[in-house]
Amino acid sequence: MFRHLSIHKRLTLVLWGTALLAFVAAAAGLLLYQALTLENRARQIMEPYAQMVAVGTDAAVAFADPVRAQEILDTLRANSQILEAEIVLDDGRRLASFSNALDAGQLPLAGQPDGIYLGTGAAQLVQGLPKGGRLRISMGLEQLSAQAHQAMWIFGAGMLILLAATLVQMAVLRRTIVRPIASLTEATERVRAGADYLHRMPVSGADELARLGQSFNAMLDGIQQREDDLRRLATFQRTILANAAYCIISVAPDGVVTSFNPAAERLLGYTAEEVAGKQTPALWHDAQEMAQHARFLTAELGEKISPGFEVFAARPRRGLPEEREWTLTRKDGTRVPANLSVTALRDEEGNITGFVGLVYDLTERKQVEAEIHQLNQELEQRVAERTAQLTEANKELEAFAYSVSHDLRSPLRHIDGFLGLLKEQPGVSFDAQSAHYMDTIAKAVKRMGELIDDLLSFSRMGRQEMSKAPVNLGVLVNEVIHEFEPEAEHRVIDWRIGELPVVFGDCAMLRVVLANLISNALKFTQTREQTVIEIGALPDEPGHENETVVFVRDNGVGFDMRYANKLFGVFERLHSFKEFEGTGIGLANVNRVISRNGGTTWAEGKVGVGATFYFSLPREKPATQAKSAPCQAAAPHAFPPREGFAVHVDREAGRTLPQ
Repeated sequence: MFRHLSIHKRLTLVLWGTALLAFVAAAAGLLLYQALTLENRARQIMEPYAQMVAVGTDAAVAFADPVRAQEILDTLRANSQILEAEIVLDDGRRLASFSNALDAGQLPLAGQPDGIYLGTGAAQLVQGLPKGGRLRISMGLEQLSAQAHQAMWIFGAGMLILLAATLVQMAVLRRTIVRPIASLTEATERVRAGADYLHRMPVSGADELARLGQSFNAMLDGIQQREDDLRRLATFQRTILANAAYCIISVAPDGVVTSFNPAAERLLGYTAEEVAGKQTPALWHDAQEMAQHARFLTAELGEKISPGFEVFAARPRRGLPEEREWTLTRKDGTRVPANLSVTALRDEEGNITGFVGLVYDLTERKQVEAEIHQLNQELEQRVAERTAQLTEANKELEAFAYSVSHDLRSPLRHIDGFLGLLKEQPGVSFDAQSAHYMDTIAKAVKRMGELIDDLLSFSRMGRQEMSKAPVNLGVLVNEVIHEFEPEAEHRVIDWRIGELPVVFGDCAMLRVVLANLISNALKFTQTREQTVIEIGALPDEPGHENETVVFVRDNGVGFDMRYANKLFGVFERLHSFKEFEGTGIGLANVNRVISRNGGTTWAEGKVGVGATFYFSLPREKPATQAKSAPCQAAAPHAFPPREGFAVHVDREAGRTLPQ
């Protein structure tokens, strides 16, 4: 019953109970003190008198002198508390006595042991005397009773003070504890009943209750903030669910549908009221597809998966993704292809609270895929037809190009031949200006022939069929170098040839690459007193173990790196033709060949210091490449070094190379 009372009533009962208990305990203690200490207090008063009488009447008792004994007893009359006293000899005779009270009760001395005897209104002391005889003193208890009454009055005053203090305590507790707690309780009930999170408690002070009120207000602030966030989130979720183009369906852990958004209603034809809380996704799924997927999951997960809702939840339960295409059956019986992605919903402890499925219609995508497939087939047919046309056109163009080349070369050969005949004509002399004109014509004819050759080569490199095979770059480099011996016959060239591996590519095309790069190195170092040309391969780098990077480095005029991106373009030149002859097609051919062989090209240079050209090639034969004959190249020692060629022994490779 006590626990059903309010805090105010509990505190009232506790305070008044404590005060009453204190009153009872004090009263009982006072009465007990009065009863237990009355004899001792009487003894403390009478024993000094008894001692005095015993000493004064020693001789009177010994000689039975009543006069002396009476004189001693009369001295006790001065104390109004002494009611009577007497001395009795051993034979029972009263030696002396006096009495201040007519009705004072007397105890017979005969046979009474020494001690204090308490009566209704008096206390008597019986004591033996030294020389025989006995003394009896009777004392009234009025003074002791008055002291007890005084103590009772003091006790009563204390109880009144205690009562007043209790009332004050009740008022203070009511104001400082009961009222704030009641206000907090009222606020809590108000918040609980009406979800009024805007309500706040008035708080003052810094005690525990004030801090409790502050904490309560702070808690309401947090709850209000979270409520606002949840309200916004709920609104956002409702907006998404209502306006999402995809179907969003959530289910409980047992598979029963809990939410069904409008997009799902439009796709499947069911209303949310028809399925929410009543149906599972098996309603619109094909039973045969579910059974087939159950067998697949059983084999994949290693445990039996039964056809039904578990085919959608088995993987998400294990933290695995679940997404695949399904054929859904609408309410009207029509079937639609759809993609379903299932995700498990978990609480803070990781327990599954449900599943959510995201479904989108694949009908349009399937139609688009079918159209794309049809278009691809038509495009492939058109490409095949166009390719055949282009192939025929290329053949015609190539025949035309060779015909034009022949037609252009014929007059060039005539011009070159007649210039030679004019120079060798006996008896014909030319002045300096005429000789200069003839040299200019000869150079133009030569440049025109080179330009025709380079254009045909560039065109052929784009159409020529490739025949890939292992190519020993070291052997191929030596062959190309020996081809340029006539051009370097009167120059001092320091050839530095490093170890070059076997690569996989078209031997004839790679010969063109090396020939162009070495030709450039010789051309752009012709102004040097000593030419240094270095050819080698870079060390393997992590991630590039299956390709070889070859470089050709010279100490020629170099180039500005700002224009490096122009080097491999057609007809691009970084130096004037007056300084260095060339058509601007050689490096374009290099780039085209390396690209067709599955590699890349780049360059580094510095004006006045030199240039380095790089190209990369696959080192090993691809698994899908058909077998072909290896590159046939003569051994390096088959070409003896000529004058102007220094010989360097590559001891690491164990062979003799021109340097």
